[in-house]
Amino acid sequence: MITGKAEVRCPFCNKSGIVAFYKPPHREPSSSRISGKSVTKQIMKDESYHIQSDCPNCGAKKKDIQAWYNGSFVELRTHEERLERLKKRGLPLILGT
Repeated sequence: MITGKAEVRCPFCNKSGIVAFYKPPHREPSSSRISGKSVTKQIMKDESYHIQSDCPNCGAKKKDIQAWYNGSFVELRTHEERLERLKKRGLPLILGT
């Protein structure tokens, strides 16, 4: 795939239609300098997506979609869902005397 505009799938509804900027894996020169010498090394960069629009199908925000593609998306849970998970683990929910 070539660098540029691409249409990607929404991670929440699995339908395409989100406009994104795609950068494939590539090598990038990086130089380090010390007194009297400089060295240039080639560093491999991973592929990346920069989301440009919200999902037209499910209405997911571009911030959440970008977080999912970056691997930092955390789904928020309600208080009841947290209590249910603690009950399944067998942890005491009321501290007694």
